[in-house]
Amino acid sequence: MEAIQVAQYESDASDEEIVEENYDTNGNERSSKKRKPKCWVNENTFDNAGEAEASIGNERSKHYTNYTENRKVVYYRCDKAKRRGSQCEARIYLLYHADSDKVTVCKTEVEHGNHHDKLRGVDRNCKKKKYGTYIISLNESEEWCKNNLNIPTDPNKPFVVSHKILYNDEVYEDDQDIEDDGENKFRIFISFICLLNIASTSSHIHANATHKLVWQGYPVLIVETTDLNKSFHPFGLATCSNGKTEDFEIIFNSIQIGMQVINKDLLKPTASISDAADAIKNGFRNVFNNEYNQIMCWAHMKRKVEHRICQINDKDIRKEIMEDIEMLQLSNSVPVSILASTLFIKKWNMNNKQQNRSILDFLEYFDKEWFQSNDG
Repeated sequence: MEAIQVAQYESDASDEEIVEENYDTNGNERSSKKRKPKCWVNENTFDNAGEAEASIGNERSKHYTNYTENRKVVYYRCDKAKRRGSQCEARIYLLYHADSDKVTVCKTEVEHGNHHDKLRGVDRNCKKKKYGTYIISLNESEEWCKNNLNIPTDPNKPFVVSHKILYNDEVYEDDQDIEDDGENKFRIFISFICLLNIASTSSHIHANATHKLVWQGYPVLIVETTDLNKSFHPFGLATCSNGKTEDFEIIFNSIQIGMQVINKDLLKPTASISDAADAIKNGFRNVFNNEYNQIMCWAHMKRKVEHRICQINDKDIRKEIMEDIEMLQLSNSVPVSILASTLFIKKWNMNNKQQNRSILDFLEYFDKEWFQSNDG
């Protein structure tokens, strides 16, 4: 592993200049000591923030965030130490790359200190004592799926709509799984009759993945729709060994299988709402090959833009640009959106008479990322 040194957020002074001064109750100065510089190790680089954050585990929480000209760094603290007071020297930070979705995880080369504070969350030993082992084999998963394939008479009772479990010594049916890595894989989709009935009347589909719902750390894929009151209505829940195109493709296919189960017509959605993940977009396209609108999730898009716009060195301009972007989000048709986008770029190119490089860089990023690659 590559050991790297990074500047510390706590002070503008270098580590050699930092001196901790302690005083006793009489105001007399005690012995001074210098703070030792931290040696950070580049642990791993992930393709997206979700995977990087999931790799940290449940024994750490966010401590503070440091924004620099071309990056965002989020530091995590050990939850075994009190939030206020001296922190454990075993620290981790996440480096969010400005030019891509990649996130690098770095940690210090020290062991955890001795802490006697109460742990947050459910301790692993408590989980094991109360619920038994949390490690489930593929054989157990496959057996559970087979035992829950029957369609229940109660519409509010869950059942396995579809599942696919591949063992590393099994002959694979498709080239995609062979090209992947040849290891064990599983994809399981669970739903209810009542949820599938909601899906049968839906014209737009939301899809996303989260990585912190199961103890084993596997991604959970959620597919749902929304109503006019902005309430979510899930179609079902899936857990997979990964979150790639093939996984989302099987999940979307599972919904079509569910339509056949309840004797409904196959879905022909008119809109797909998700983040900019290619796995979701490609999986959706492979299953629903009819014409539909690809709509970008506003919450995901806004978070990414806020991460990038902090590189503009004028706070007032940052605020005004962000307000304009929020107005773009209100476009209620494709022609209005195209016109508003054109005027947005034209306005800020004209206003930027001093040729502020940070503004030009942001406009170039925004045009390429959100008007060309992920329009919607």
